[in-house]
Amino acid sequence: MAPLDTRSIPEELLLLCVDPEHGRLRIPAATFHRVIAGGVLAELLVTGAISVDGRRITGYRPLGPADEVAAGVLARLEGAGKRQSPRGLDIALRRIPRKPGHRPYLDRLVAAGLVTAETRRVLGIPYRRYVAVRPDIGAVTAARVAATLERPADGSSADERDRQLAGLVAAARLDRRLYPGSAGAATRRAARQLGKELPVAQAVRRALNADAG
Repeated sequence: MAPLDTRSIPEELLLLCVDPEHGRLRIPAATFHRVIAGGVLAELLVTGAISVDGRRITGYRPLGPADEVAAGVLARLEGAGKRQSPRGLDIALRRIPRKPGHRPYLDRLVAAGLVTAETRRVLGIPYRRYVAVRPDIGAVTAARVAATLERPADGSSADERDRQLAGLVAAARLDRRLYPGSAGAATRRAARQLGKELPVAQAVRRALNADAG
């Protein structure tokens, strides 16, 4: 089983959706593809494939072949950036296709042995249900992020990944689900502050608000 810290930001967003009681992935809303798209942009940012200034993507750098989805997004953004520079984060987020969405990342979690896929039928229509091998995997990921937010930022790649993940959690309004009650209050505040500060999380929040009308 691959260690959690090797997972991409979109994969970890999906792991945070695991129900700790039954291990099922409970993806919260029809608009969660916006959050996954934000995870793709955050992944590009922390790997240095894009640079961002405010609401704009200001630079591009080749990405390795490890993430075909992110590499495809990068190629499209870079091509558009050559035609109109700099590229807006909000436009970039909305241009990431809804399909295949999170399916490639679910497949990667299955291949890594973290999640199993079960084929079920409802009214004769087949669908796939995903179940975590470890039901606590989302809680473990959430606890790691909370521990990162409790200490001063150290500038490391792992630290920045957790900060980006926390900002996306806040943008998606998952913070109460992951950090409930008085015990989670400090983590919720820290995550929400990052949701207001980090450009990608801000773009996701604006997109979700626009979708909600």
